[in-house]
Amino acid sequence: MSTFPGPLVEFPGVSVDRFDGENRENSVFFLSHCHTDHMVGLHLGALPGPLYVSEISAVILRQRYPQLEDVRTLEIGVETEVQLKNGSVRVTAIPAGHCPGSVMFLFEAPTFRVLYTGDFRLREKDVRNIRVFERIRGKLDNVYVDSTFLCKSYEDFPSRSVSTKTIVDLIEEWTAKSEEHIVWLKTPAHYGSEFLFKEIHKRTRMPLHIEPWNMADYAYIPDMDGVFTVDEKQSQIHACWKPGCPVVRSNGKKVRKILPTAMFWTNWKESRDFVKMTNFNIRVCYSSHSSMRELRDFITFLRPASVKLNVIQESKKTEMYNALRKILAQVDADKEKEVAEDPAAETPAAEEPEIISFKNIKFRDKQDVEFSMNSEEEPDEAPTFIPKRKKR
Repeated sequence: MSTFPGPLVEFPGVSVDRFDGENRENSVFFLSHCHTDHMVGLHLGALPGPLYVSEISAVILRQRYPQLEDVRTLEIGVETEVQLKNGSVRVTAIPAGHCPGSVMFLFEAPTFRVLYTGDFRLREKDVRNIRVFERIRGKLDNVYVDSTFLCKSYEDFPSRSVSTKTIVDLIEEWTAKSEEHIVWLKTPAHYGSEFLFKEIHKRTRMPLHIEPWNMADYAYIPDMDGVFTVDEKQSQIHACWKPGCPVVRSNGKKVRKILPTAMFWTNWKESRDFVKMTNFNIRVCYSSHSSMRELRDFITFLRPASVKLNVIQESKKTEMYNALRKILAQVDADKEKEVAEDPAAETPAAEEPEIISFKNIKFRDKQDVEFSMNSEEEPDEAPTFIPKRKKR
């Protein structure tokens, strides 16, 4: 749960992922993704300035909050110049691997270079494959980081690919018994498990049942075509929200409930199982936030001068800050070692024009969609984007 208050201290007038209280006195706004703890205040009406989001987030926002008058999209990997009250800032949206449309924001100006991660999950190899990170390595004044699992009890999680395969196997084994055997996927949020849903559909060839109001979010994303159905009788797999549809509640059905979850799995290690079965309920370790190890890899790779925590659990506050101090101490030690081995490392090389490779997602225009109420982790090979300047 995000505890970030909204304002970026380095850039007065800018608020990110919080839109109530004093934030409404600011003039430029950013939303990293469409989860409710990052959208606090959007229900209050039009903002006093533009709201910058990814293309997918813009689709969802325009359906949920039609009163927002000035929603502007940022292309992934494209450097955009955003006007502030006093000057401007260059902003680049970077995939965050948390849920569809989730992005980080890189803010760059002559005075500061800051990265705001929003919620994210990236493995070490993912971080090294995003070329903009190589350019800003060791040059960030501050990182506002998703610290959800910055605790030693969440040192590691299985990859989402491994967790997804396990969930699919559990579904196939159960639904193969008879048509009366159905699965209810009880996810922790209305939105954010799309990678899992897409892989389930791909393997089982069954659409997942969801409610019509939830289906509307996917009507503009061709990548999700065929994954869902609003007819509860068309599938043995249900991802409908609580309390579930009549089929899930039917006494005549044999229901296996699968809960993809991360908080439950403390002190997990690769040598341990990540499935716990209780009667017809099954918990599977599945995380869309970076583990402690992944956070350590992320920060030590980027080598920022400072790190601020976006998620602070009061009961674990001391532990979280102690963990951060150890990571930053490792960053300092790595820098000193490099300088000792190569004194020239103190002088940064001139920056070269950058080429960033990301997945490009195309969207339908609203008038092209026929929607009837009766009706990150394995990236694809991507086209190349050359960062360019845009003025907004």
